[in-house]
Amino acid sequence: MYDAVFKGVFCKEENKDLLKYLLEKCLNKNIEILEVKPPEILKKNIYIKNKTLDVLVKAENKIINIEVNSDHYNGLHIRNAGYIFSKYDEDVKIGEDYTKMNEHIQINFTKGLSKKYPLVGIYKLRDKETNLSFIDNLTIYEYNIDRICREENEYKFIKMLNANKEELDRICEGDKYMEKFKEEVTKINEDPLFKDFLSPEEDIKKLEKTLINNAIEKGKKEGILEGQKEEKIEIAKNMLNKNMDINDISEITGLTKKEIENLK
Repeated sequence: MYDAVFKGVFCKEENKDLLKYLLEKCLNKNIEILEVKPPEILKKNIYIKNKTLDVLVKAENKIINIEVNSDHYNGLHIRNAGYIFSKYDEDVKIGEDYTKMNEHIQINFTKGLSKKYPLVGIYKLRDKETNLSFIDNLTIYEYNIDRICREENEYKFIKMLNANKEELDRICEGDKYMEKFKEEVTKINEDPLFKDFLSPEEDIKKLEKTLINNAIEKGKKEGILEGQKEEKIEIAKNMLNKNMDINDISEITGLTKKEIENLK
């Protein structure tokens, strides 16, 4: 469930059969992979944030975006939707005929979803009352990793993504593609470059925590300094009441002459 490890397994040219297997299992249809495309989404202008997809696949008349979400948080679905809508927007501009556009599919593997979410959510733009499609070429699949791993179901090919070594031995036995996945993910886990790998999500959390702690510390320091300055102002006021010289007051308190003049 680390995106770099996921890419390390499924985006290798020699593992295209594994990617095909995973996509066909997820979508329940035959998939002919043409290419694994560069994941960077084109920027419309310099003010738009860069977006990098996890895995982007061109398959016949389909553009398939796979997102590996190691944790669910408020706003994740909006972020994921932004990715697929961006690719959809690119396709609208490139195509000569709206009716000949590619089908756009996003597959989300998401940990941390609550029980209210289904094992597999299939989301389309439809009217609530009539069930009529607004567009019929955009679908989001979301696999609820926690529920799938916890409950009895047919999604062994999903359970393997979140399994430890012992579970992999049990889950993958007898399926040649899942056995190959186990071999590939074992190689990566034994690779020194990946062994102590910090995922982008973990890095972001650490960065956010660091920034928050820094802000708290800064606030404490500023509070102390503010309190010290208020104390100096009170001392300066008392000195002014005793008609002391402004130069002497400035030297004693550290306040500027202008600040002291304003206190008058």
